[in-house]
Amino acid sequence: MADCLLCDPAAADAEFDRVRLWENDLWRLSAVLRGPIPGFAHLEPRRHIPFVTDLDGPEAATFGAVLARVTEALRAAADAENTYVYVFGDHVPHFHVNLAPHRVGDALRGGPGLLEPGAPDAALTAHRAVAAAARAALA
Repeated sequence: MADCLLCDPAAADAEFDRVRLWENDLWRLSAVLRGPIPGFAHLEPRRHIPFVTDLDGPEAATFGAVLARVTEALRAAADAENTYVYVFGDHVPHFHVNLAPHRVGDALRGGPGLLEPGAPDAALTAHRAVAAAARAALA
């Protein structure tokens, strides 16, 4: 797609100051060379797929295995306890997974730190309604 930054990997690499770690015919993994987390990386399909909800075809069939492989490689390379996996799809409309190797004491907050401090709990009825609708959609 002509106006998609991630569809032009050289431009994306320059924009995010990243280097290619691995790629195959469907996926590419690039590490960002700045910021507080060594090994922070982006996994993205080479084909333009706007959002995770649009994941289909061979990318959908291989996503789990590729994600497991690259998160383990990043975890080991960074000597981390685990690799956090984040999918936020509203900044760059090309499906990508943000991968962050995590070590105790690093800058990652994880868990509740992903939420606005002091955010109130949603009503139990809202939680149950979403759970029921998702269950029905998957039945």
